[in-house]
Amino acid sequence: MNDRLRCHDMEMLCRQRANVDAKHNWKWLGEADRWRELGHREIAWRFQQKNVQQMHVGPMAMGPNTAYGDSRSKQGPLKNEQQPNSSDLAKSNNLEVE
Repeated sequence: MNDRLRCHDMEMLCRQRANVDAKHNWKWLGEADRWRELGHREIAWRFQQKNVQQMHVGPMAMGPNTAYGDSRSKQGPLKNEQQPNSSDLAKSNNLEVE
């Protein structure tokens, strides 16, 4: 915040100087615009840093929902995936099916 205030003070000083020095007022108004832009950049940088810190709360902070809604309700069996039948289960357990 201190940098933003310093930029604002310098901008106001340059604008006052432009009023006093009519011969070089173009120069002082340009300097005032430069300080104003630096102040805006300082605000934007601080805002961005604040948002970056808030974003790093953890990978599961938002839950399983995506930008397109809850993906769990849309999932069904895959097309290529077959449901196991009793003979498949018996084979996997080394049992014989009658």
